[in-house]
Amino acid sequence: MTPPRHNAGAGPAWGAYRPEIDGLRALAVVPVILFHAGVRGFSGGFVGVDVFFVISGYLITGILARDIVGGRYSIAEFYRRRILRILPALAAMLLATTIAVPVFLLPPDLPGYARALAATALFASNVEFYLHTDYFNLGTMVQPLLHTWSLAVEEQWYIVWPLILALAGRRGLAAMTTLALVVTAASFAFAIWLLARDSAAAFYLLPSRAWELGLGAVVALVPPRRLGPVPSGILTAAGVVVILACVKIYTKDTPFPGLTALPVCAGAALVLRYGSAGCFAGRVLSSPPLRFLGLISYSLYLWHWPVLQLVETGLLWPMGWKTTPLVLAVIFVLATASWWFVERPLRDRGHRWSAPKVIGGGVAVLGAFAALALALIAPSLGARASGYDARDLAMARNLAFDGDGAYRRGQCFRVGDRSDYDAADCLAWDGRKPALLVVGDSHAAQLWPGLSRHRDRYAVLQATATGCVAKLYPSDTGDGCPKVINLALRDWIARHRPAALIIASRWQWRSLDGVEQTLRDPVVHGANPVLIGPIPQYPAALPRILVAAARRNDPMLPWRVQDSDVFAIDATMRAIAARTGTRYVSLVDLLCDARRFCRTEVAPGIPLQFDTSHLTERGSRLVVDAILPLVVAPRAD
Repeated sequence: MTPPRHNAGAGPAWGAYRPEIDGLRALAVVPVILFHAGVRGFSGGFVGVDVFFVISGYLITGILARDIVGGRYSIAEFYRRRILRILPALAAMLLATTIAVPVFLLPPDLPGYARALAATALFASNVEFYLHTDYFNLGTMVQPLLHTWSLAVEEQWYIVWPLILALAGRRGLAAMTTLALVVTAASFAFAIWLLARDSAAAFYLLPSRAWELGLGAVVALVPPRRLGPVPSGILTAAGVVVILACVKIYTKDTPFPGLTALPVCAGAALVLRYGSAGCFAGRVLSSPPLRFLGLISYSLYLWHWPVLQLVETGLLWPMGWKTTPLVLAVIFVLATASWWFVERPLRDRGHRWSAPKVIGGGVAVLGAFAALALALIAPSLGARASGYDARDLAMARNLAFDGDGAYRRGQCFRVGDRSDYDAADCLAWDGRKPALLVVGDSHAAQLWPGLSRHRDRYAVLQATATGCVAKLYPSDTGDGCPKVINLALRDWIARHRPAALIIASRWQWRSLDGVEQTLRDPVVHGANPVLIGPIPQYPAALPRILVAAARRNDPMLPWRVQDSDVFAIDATMRAIAARTGTRYVSLVDLLCDARRFCRTEVAPGIPLQFDTSHLTERGSRLVVDAILPLVVAPRAD
């Protein structure tokens, strides 16, 4: 029997099957996976989650509205269907990941994983990750359940939304529509407001994400205007193009969500509102390959992140042209198996089971995972660690090093939006000692532990903020981290002359834009600038690599996996310094030999860096003691 199809422009077709929506799901999940795998061209692939939110709001609200209008509404029945849809595949992924984590990861990783597992079981992992994790910069963390934050947002929404929609439904469809419009508008305005104050909260938490689900609800509740096949096709294609453009153009540095999420969600809304299997874009989205990817999209989303995390961090296989296709194939096979053997059977047979049985079973399963999370913590402290010798355990404990704290977070090192910068203290100089002013991001802040040991001879001043390259920013950039940099490079050095202006950052190809212009600025050039080059970097936290090298008896492992771009960037920066007459200090020359073998330990068992690139406290002392004579040497000119 052919499932009914929705006719674009004919009004809400609640519950009608629309094959192009499966294609839209594929358009959502594939960019997310390729973004997480580091595939070029998908720097904005994270927006696929927003597309999922709009689809979910559309489909679930349509089902709820159909039941409310038809007098068949049952909150117990709604949760029965929801549990059968979400929980089986989720439970399979959680069980497999929990078995794999102690094998692939290190003992210090288990408490964080246990917290995340418990939070996932309670559909509160978005709150857990808001408090402890930066989605775009995990640092030393390995968190195979990070992707469950979006499931938590959805489930929190569906705890509240069915109840208030049913209350509004007593007054009819118009009241439900008004409710959806009000919730969507209020949440959207709040998201814009919150993004400027706490971007992590805006990213993770329901109040600033509800408008995306609400937009889908509005599309489901408002009957579309009748349009011909040509205008409907154009609008559908426009929606697809907008989504793909955001996938291509956006990056992890794009302020998100908020206004930047609007085009993505609007694109998804256009497809949902005007799409049909008859127009060209609808035919493409309804094609068998995209439909199949859409059918398995939930399992694809569930399995992709744990696999990527365990492969990259546990096996230390960096994503590249050799490994990425293999890993993507493994994800596809796991997702297909999950859909075929877990999702479909339980969903298809679920109509035989009553709501109390399904809800009770769901609560029992989630409770079991919460209990398992508690049990994971004890082995991480004792028995589970027995497979590691004392040196490996000592090395692994460096993963817990609080670099942000050691670099003066919230005082002279602004960390994201939830941290302050005290310019009055950090730029205070009475002129009695020569001043060393350190400017840049975390790779500048990491010099503080070493420099602070020389405060008997120098006044060490600090203007550092995460994510801000040490370069001049437009004066109207705002109150974020660029303001911290501009305070030093525009205001402070215009009135003071330090013994050395130490310019350091996490140098990448894209971060070099504007550096040469900054060094040519007359005020900056007159402040004795010293450009510090890039530091050796790794695809996983250095202590992990060193433990793996020891356990595999493979001392060359750190050399094989280190980031080779660092050496090319070092050469480019050396040339920039020469063209601008700026003193240059090469950390590559300091830490690596002619064969590009780079130093990894301060002393046996003590790593130089605690994550992929940042210095430990003793690492900072070693580096600063080596570069300080070069930093304060008299200028040749």
